[in-house]
Amino acid sequence: MSGFNTDLLTGLAVYLQSNSIGTWNSSGIYTAQQTGIVLGNVPQSPDRIVTLTTYGVQDAPSLSDSVIGVQMRCRWSGSDPRLVDDLSDLIFNLLHGKLHLVLTTGVIIVQSLRQSAAPLGQDSNSRWSNVSNYYMSVHRPSTNRT
Repeated sequence: MSGFNTDLLTGLAVYLQSNSIGTWNSSGIYTAQQTGIVLGNVPQSPDRIVTLTTYGVQDAPSLSDSVIGVQMRCRWSGSDPRLVDDLSDLIFNLLHGKLHLVLTTGVIIVQSLRQSAAPLGQDSNSRWSNVSNYYMSVHRPSTNRT
């Protein structure tokens, strides 16, 4: 059994892959030529990645309405910082303003909106990074909410 956040992130990873934005592999093992989609941790390799993490934003007290923040960190190697921006733009075009998305894991995203984005510069291996934060309104029933 997996929890809601795991189902949300896994479903998003599958959705990104199905739209040709990277490769999702639950083992976390990727070739140097792949753009890996990973959950939670920012791995040392591959050089091109999209890392997905969640954080709570808002939960209705009695209805099953929640807003979950999903941070998407993109990284790309090379001398041209525009490539990491292009990767982030592909995700924006796919997710910003998306309505009623049912993920393969059963999670229902009512609406997805990017709330903020920022460049992170280069890491010690000269790889460019940026981050985008999406607020996802979701249907999240629980014991005390209908």
